[in-house]
Parts: sequence; structure tokens; C-alpha cells
Amino acid sequence: MHKLSSVVSILSDITNKLVSKFVMLLMFLLSLLLGLAVFYRYALNDSIYWSNEVARYMLVYIIFFGSTMAHKHKTHIRIDIIFSYISTKSRKYLEITISLFFLFFWILIIAGSIKLLPLFMMQTTATLQIPYAIPFISLPLSAVIWILYCLDDLLKEILKC
Repeated sequence: MHKLSSVVSILSDITNKLVSKFVMLLMFLLSLLLGLAVFYRYALNDSIYWSNEVARYMLVYIIFFGSTMAHKHKTHIRIDIIFSYISTKSRKYLEITISLFFLFFWILIIAGSIKLLPLFMMQTTATLQIPYAIPFISLPLSAVIWILYCLDDLLKEILKC
């Protein structure tokens, strides 16, 4: 169990570093794109017709992958008042229950996404004419990362018991 936990923890840490770099790159590119769009609109009196759509999809990726980073660093919103009224042992069991709930939830998200993916492959976006599956794939991909992070949390909590 310790070996599995350490492998999952290492994989989780490596994934988090890659996700962090990906999100930072997207944020940089989004800033660049929006700055360029503003420059074109006001300085050149022209517009980059596709910039809104690309910016929207970049923001979707930033939000979904950024939320996995927030979970990894324990900066997501949570109600801590419950934890202050229960014993340390009960707190560990509650953490395990929460991790199991999240695992189940993200597995359901992936299952639902797989069912919807063929539909989104047939539809195209308005401006770019790319399949909707490209922006949509951020949901199941981030769900896989959430599952990895939840497994890491779960194994660590189980080993504490």
C-alpha cells in the first residue's frame, strides 16, 4: 500500500507541474491574444474575427485545469467548520468519505463525457469551424487529473489511519 501511495503521489506531483506550466502558457497566450485584439480594434480599426472564440475556449481550459491545481494545493473552497467540531479520528474518516465522493463524481463525469463526445464531434464551432469536441475535451481530461489527485488524497488518508 505504501508503494502504491508513493507511486500515485509522484505521478500526481509530476502531473501538477505539467498542468501548472500548461495553465501558465494558456494564460500568457490569452493575455497576448486579447492585447492583440484590442490593438487591432482600436489602433488599426480592424478586428481579429476569431479572437473571441479562441479566448473563450482558452478560458475554459484555464478554468478546468486550474481547478485541478486548486484541489492539489488544497485551496478550493470547503467548509472547515465541520472539521473543528469532530475528533481527529472522525476527521480522517470524513476526509476518506469526501475523497470517495469526489472519485465517484469524477468517474460519472467521465462516463457522461464519453457518451456526449460523438455528438460534439459532429458539431462545429461558429467562427473557427472546429469540432466542439476540442473545447469539450477539457472536461474529461481535467476529470482524469481530478481522479489522480483524489486517489492521492485517499491513499494518504488511508495510510494515516
